[in-house]
Order: sequence, then C-alpha cells, then structure tokens
Amino acid sequence: MTNQGQLQKALRRINRERTALLGKADGLSRQQLEFQPSRSSWSIGQVLHHVGLVEQVQHGYMKELLEKGGKSRQATRKVGLDELPLGIQFIPDSVLRFPLVLAPVALMTNWIPQFIQSIMFSVPLVKTKAAPILYPDNGIPHRELLKFLEEVRDSTLKILEQVKDWDLSKFSWRHPLIGEKNIYGALELLAGHDQRHGIQIDSIKKHRDFPKS
Repeated sequence: MTNQGQLQKALRRINRERTALLGKADGLSRQQLEFQPSRSSWSIGQVLHHVGLVEQVQHGYMKELLEKGGKSRQATRKVGLDELPLGIQFIPDSVLRFPLVLAPVALMTNWIPQFIQSIMFSVPLVKTKAAPILYPDNGIPHRELLKFLEEVRDSTLKILEQVKDWDLSKFSWRHPLIGEKNIYGALELLAGHDQRHGIQIDSIKKHRDFPKS
C-alpha cells in the first residue's frame, strides 16, 4: 500500500468512529448531556470534551514530529509520565512512578503487538485515569462541544494533508504506558479512543437514573 493509501485508510477509520461517537449524543437534552452516574463518573458532555482534548494533544505531537523531521523525513520523541501523566486506575500514581514498577509495565506495553494494543484501547478492559490536561469540563453546551471537536479535527486533517505523500511510519513518539506510536498508529489510537468512549456513552445512557427525553 502506498503512503497516501495507508494514510487515507487511517483517516477513513477516525472519521467513521467520530461519526459513530457523535451519533450517540445526537438529540440529547442538556440535562442528559450533563448527567453523571456518580460523583466520580463523567457525563456524556465530559466524554465528548475529553475526546477533543486527547486529539488536541495528539495533534500537537504529530505537528511537532513533522516539523522536527521535515528535512530528514523522520523523527522520534519521548513523552514521559511527567509530561503526559496517564495512570492505571488500580495502581496508585506514587507506585506507578516507581522505577521497579514503571520499567516492566513500559517493557510489556512495547512488546504487545500493535493490533492487540488497539483492541485493548478500544474496549475498556483496563480502567485508566486521564492526565490532568485531559480532564474535561462539565456543562459545555452541545453546540460548543461540536464546534470544538470539529475545529480540532480540521486542524488534524490540515496538517496531514500537507504530508500525505510522506512515509509517516518514520515519525513516532513513545510513552511508557501507551507504548511507541508512529503517526499511523497514533491515528489508530484516536479511532480506538473514540470507540472506547462510545461504549462509555452507551453505558451512561443505560443507567437507571438517566433522564428521560
């Protein structure tokens, strides 16, 4: 498959998953968008805001990599836990940051095949904790959420359109919990992230106290 063909395949998936995600929130009232099943649970509006924040961060990494490797057509970047402090829900942050714990987790993550990583990320088998910069706001009107998501996606597509003939597998970043992702893998991650949170939205809508239409 050509570089352009591989990119188009990845873009089709992220757009398909985004359409499916937004469809799950279509027609909901503000009360339904802001409903939280518990104090520690996100509302559907928060889920949508979080999805946009994650893509915004991913877009930033892609843009930085492409600018860094513009001449050589390749670049790598390490993203540490201090920069993107994600977590695993059942492991305290203080324990996870301990080298004897983090090193084996990072090693295991990097050895898991990409397609298995995608499945694990798409289906919420392992509960994760969002980094503070990815924590969403509640109470954002639906129209503003849609505008935010559209603007972030437009920015992602714009930068990728400029490099559609490049071999984007040569641009990658590595995180101890997410593993190493080239740009194609990062787009796969975005699609899986939308799918994961689509499942979360379905769960919220099935809650016994979810407001009626």
